[in-house]
Formats: sequence, structure tokens, C-alpha cells
Amino acid sequence: MNRTVVITGTTSGFGRDSVRLFASQGWNVVATVRKETDLALHNDLPNVKTLLLDVNDEGADAAFAEQAAARFGSIDALVNNAGYYHMGPVEAASMEQIHDQFQTNVFGLMALTKAFLPHFRKQRSGVIVNISSISADQGYPYTAVYAASKAAVAAFSEGLNVEMADFGVSVKAVFPGAHATRIFTKIDQAGDIPEDYQSGMQRFFSMQGTGSSPAVTAKAIYQAVTDGKIEKVRYYTGPDGVAVPRVKQLLGADWYWEEFRNASTGNPSDLWKSLVTQGKEPVEFAL
Repeated sequence: MNRTVVITGTTSGFGRDSVRLFASQGWNVVATVRKETDLALHNDLPNVKTLLLDVNDEGADAAFAEQAAARFGSIDALVNNAGYYHMGPVEAASMEQIHDQFQTNVFGLMALTKAFLPHFRKQRSGVIVNISSISADQGYPYTAVYAASKAAVAAFSEGLNVEMADFGVSVKAVFPGAHATRIFTKIDQAGDIPEDYQSGMQRFFSMQGTGSSPAVTAKAIYQAVTDGKIEKVRYYTGPDGVAVPRVKQLLGADWYWEEFRNASTGNPSDLWKSLVTQGKEPVEFAL
């Protein structure tokens, strides 16, 4: 019997590539989209059923979990991919934007996870994969709210991993680095940014590259679901996603922070340049 995965946020990027990867490996896939106009997005894949879901609608989650399970008889994995990206100085962010960032990336994710936990607990198996970010390991300027939401996802995943261990359920987090996905074209930018911030923002974002293909992270998601390592929580992906924890381990947290802060304020040391440069191509330390 084919296994079944639920993947949220599948119109583009990690979500869409994950749908296609799992389907190509013989999995049944329940893919979610927010708009009715996107319901036909995966029609070329016979083992994919596309359902409407707004992850911010917490009241709909229990019914959705039952609906998803009914499609193929059971659920073996849940991939919480849906999210969005708020950017700008904290001073310029509205509290509505801050609440919206946490509602989608944290509270919506938690609510949907809660809806599936009884299914996994009763069947004594299952994998939950939450999409965090490399910025959860190291807060980045001008994306502090986004990074904080992804740090919450990381901590939630680690705690729940232990909590569900007695039931054979594994909870994991994927930490992508910079990737060329549409999330960066759907930025919720802070408004009325004071001119004082412009030079710092330009300096920091000029350090970033376009990133690697979302297919790289889709492969990491598939690995997290299928590798059988119930105790493993963290999966890093992308050149910068892999590099950041290694450099932090090499330098130690305090020294790493000093180097990162100096580089982000326009004063990178020779050591930092050597650590983040491979040949002539920089390793992208990004979101």
C-alpha cells in the first residue's frame, strides 16, 4: 500500500517541488492551496489530490485532517511548508504585520499539527516536517520578526519530537538557506521605513545571492520523511544553510556572532571572508 503525505503551501517553491518529488517516488500526496483557481495545479499527477486550506483558519483544521485522511485511508507524514516572509526594520513594522507573521508561520502551523497528532498517535507512527530557516539559528537584520517566527518553529519541533517519541512519531525541522523561491517576490515589507535604515539594508541585502533551486530543499524534506531517523530533528539545506552551523561550530557561538555582526555592519574580517568564500563564489549567508 502506498504511503500518503500531506503538504501545505504547494503553489510554488518548496511545496510544489516536494509534491512532484513525493509523487514521483510512488507516494500519495494531499496538496493544499489557498485559492480555488489553483485547485487544478497538480492535475497532471494522478496520485495527488489537491484540497483548499488556509493555514490561518484554525477552525478548519480538524475537519481538514479528517478529509485528508479519508482521501487515501491514512496519513503517514505531514509537511508544514506554508508560510510567508515579512521584511524591514522592526521600528517600521506594524503590530498587525508582526501578528500576521506569527499567525501564519507559527500559530497556523501549530494548529494544523495539533489536528493531525491524534491520527499519528493512534496509529503509533508518522513523521511531521516543519519548515524553519537558517535565520532561526542566527537572527538576521531587517528580518528579525521572520527569524523569530522560524526560531519558534525550530523550538516547537524539538520539543514535540521528544513529546511524541513514545508513540513512534517523529517531528523534524528543515532549515533552508537562500533559495530562489517565490516567497521573496511576495514580501510583506514594512512601510514608512526611515531613511536612516536605507544604507544598512542595502549593505546587508547586497551580501545575499539568489540562492539554490527549491528542489534542493524538496530533497531534504523527502529525506527527513523517509530516512527512518526518528531521533534526528535538524536538516540543513543549501550552501549557506549547511555552512552556517559548521562555521558556528568551528568558531564557537560568541566568536561567530562577533564575525557575523562585523560583516553585517560593513566590516568583515579576513577570517570571515575566507570562511564564507569558496574560490571566487561567496557562500550565501542568507535567509
